[in-house]
Amino acid sequence: MDLESLLINSDRYDYKCFDELKRLIRENESFRNILIKGYEEGKITGFSEEIWDLIHSQNIRNIPNFEDVFRDGANIGYCTVASKQLSYSFNECMLCGGMLPILKGTRNCPDGSHTWLLVDKKVIDTTLMLIIDEDYSKKMGYVEENRYNPNNDSIYLSTKYFTLDKTITNRNR
Repeated sequence: MDLESLLINSDRYDYKCFDELKRLIRENESFRNILIKGYEEGKITGFSEEIWDLIHSQNIRNIPNFEDVFRDGANIGYCTVASKQLSYSFNECMLCGGMLPILKGTRNCPDGSHTWLLVDKKVIDTTLMLIIDEDYSKKMGYVEENRYNPNNDSIYLSTKYFTLDKTITNRNR
């Protein structure tokens, strides 16, 4: 089973956002086996076209397109920023923080601290570029320490409005 081709869209395979996932699949057999089992059970998928469409449709300041963040690998090590930015595309979501020991010692993650989104009982991980059933995420080592509903924050909602405003044109879309 070529796990990389099952989890990574072929059109985006060369995006640097997948570097950490590829490294872990290639170097960590126990992690690879957890992913294989989760994929076979329908508990883990890669980012769908629907998620990529949400990413691509956002207005974002100072860069032509939010997808460029992933293309350049700027998501890796910046899970909090990438998760928060992606959260604007969802009506209901939670920003979750805690630990993911598999990331300990990786780029910008010396202690395994991690942030992810929770949407409809699915973990959306902008570092591993995976969508994982919330229950299965525990088998992968996710330890949730806090959960925050950003939609209760007026500043967040103002930024969300700008991010999703379809009247703003972006020549790179």
